[in-house]
Amino acid sequence: MPGKRASVGAGHWPAWLGLVLLAAVRSATAADVAVGVVAEYRPAAARYVFQRGAAPPVPVRIGTVVMAGDQVTLPTGGTLVLRLADGERREVRGPRTYDVPSSPSLGKLASIFGSIPALFDDEFRQEGTAAARGGEKCSSSGAEAQPIEIPILAPGARIVAGERDLPLAWRGGCPPFVVTLWSGERKLIDRESIEGRQVRLDDLPLARGRYELTIVDAGGLEAHATVEAVDVGPTLPAELASDTSALGVIAQAVWLAQQDAGRWRLDGFERLRPLIRSGDSLAGAIGDGLLWGTHP
Repeated sequence: MPGKRASVGAGHWPAWLGLVLLAAVRSATAADVAVGVVAEYRPAAARYVFQRGAAPPVPVRIGTVVMAGDQVTLPTGGTLVLRLADGERREVRGPRTYDVPSSPSLGKLASIFGSIPALFDDEFRQEGTAAARGGEKCSSSGAEAQPIEIPILAPGARIVAGERDLPLAWRGGCPPFVVTLWSGERKLIDRESIEGRQVRLDDLPLARGRYELTIVDAGGLEAHATVEAVDVGPTLPAELASDTSALGVIAQAVWLAQQDAGRWRLDGFERLRPLIRSGDSLAGAIGDGLLWGTHP
């Protein structure tokens, strides 16, 4: 009579084996969960990376999506700020090695934040903070001036019509600057003697139509851009529109700024403004990127 083949059902597993399998499942699940995003890092010119298991290192950038278990090493003076999906703000100061903790999943927001590198280049972070920009020395004659670029106004820029502000920042040229907004042959606003490279045109009555912006520097160097005011903007996806958390609103702004090849960057920035005023570091950093970061 042949011997009976031994069988071990799930109910007969050794207790230790069950615990090992459970731990492995939990570890694999945690490692695959996007739990937050990079809101800030300093110094701005530094280059840090997350180690993610056997995967290649992940650069630390504004909006970088982090996974539970990611590890980053900060030197003395280095600072990293994370915004987790549960709304918690984690500030990490060097010198230390930090492991990203488990947290609720970012869910649908992960893909939005993961697209930030395609929204604006990261090089503006290497050129100093927004407060330090616009202070380059150049000849008052304009002979040494670089061409004036207005990053937030992509070709064919659009906004929703109505009474509103226009926040502007530019690179190049030599101060002082004159900024003028035209409606056909009529000047809507004319701001003179601007010493920096940033201005906000407040409370503009922008009816539906096409507007032209001109910036002229001290040496006569000019930049021209157009803005078209329309009745309605892009419609947010329903699942994104319903998320009114701070991270949800920031994701809405990022989504808007990417529509139609960047033509809606102004309205994306507008959605960030309440959070920027409240001191939200992630909103502020992304707002800086929309104002100052050139298109990739």
